[in-house]
Amino acid sequence: MSEQNRPFEAAKVSLIGDRNCNQDRCLVLSSGDCVLLALADGLGGHPRGEVAAQLLVDVCETLFRHAAKPISDPMRFMLECIGKSHHAIMRFGRRQTPPIAPRTTAVLAVIQAGMAHWVHVGDSRLYLIRYGQVHTQTRDHAQVRFVRQSAKEASHPQASLTRCLGGLAQPPVTTCGLPTVLQQNDIVVLCSDGLWGQLPAHALTDAFAGQAPLAPGLQALADQAAGRPGSDNVTAVALRWLRLATGPADQTARPEPLGDPQPDQAIRQLNHVLEKPSEPKR
Repeated sequence: MSEQNRPFEAAKVSLIGDRNCNQDRCLVLSSGDCVLLALADGLGGHPRGEVAAQLLVDVCETLFRHAAKPISDPMRFMLECIGKSHHAIMRFGRRQTPPIAPRTTAVLAVIQAGMAHWVHVGDSRLYLIRYGQVHTQTRDHAQVRFVRQSAKEASHPQASLTRCLGGLAQPPVTTCGLPTVLQQNDIVVLCSDGLWGQLPAHALTDAFAGQAPLAPGLQALADQAAGRPGSDNVTAVALRWLRLATGPADQTARPEPLGDPQPDQAIRQLNHVLEKPSEPKR
């Protein structure tokens, strides 16, 4: 399919910011009108975060290139990417002398047949922008606490991740977004915290206002974030959907639940069992 006939426009950017090493990685792959977006932010407080992030995008690329298109079950495909990436990161860490524990965040999206599907682990985010506003976004897997450096300094928020790839034997519990029918000119953005953590909330929507090409707006946004003193690595991937929606109008994204579907469902089932009156003994 030629560039002109594609139902989407995509762009990506990755800047080192005010750091010695860029530990972010990103990916845009397409086959026909099936697109895979992936982004990983290697954890700087652990060794070789850039390797963990690279393994995530390498595994995603390999699985995507070998998958039949259209992908029959996009959510299952992305969960397989997460699981195999996690085990690849763990194997790499065990083979080092001494063993190390690289870690990374991950956010993936598969877009095909006018539908967007996504999953994420950690605090790299996905935003869906519609009509110039953030229609939905992922919720970070992080706990925020307020830290006071000294008695004279005001407390400030500090976030610590509660989930990531690598570090533990089993793959992390992954949050799955609701499959979403894309409207014409919807924009899907994946980004590391180096972007969303440096800029005000409206900067993202302002950058993509109107019908200007994605790439210049994305580059300007990243330059702005990376130009801040002490900035982190800044990485983002964006896709604009160009076709009119063909699916049911009510299949649109909603904010993700505060909890994860699998644990929440298990808890509800357990509560249901506990609330049922016991049968009299015979």
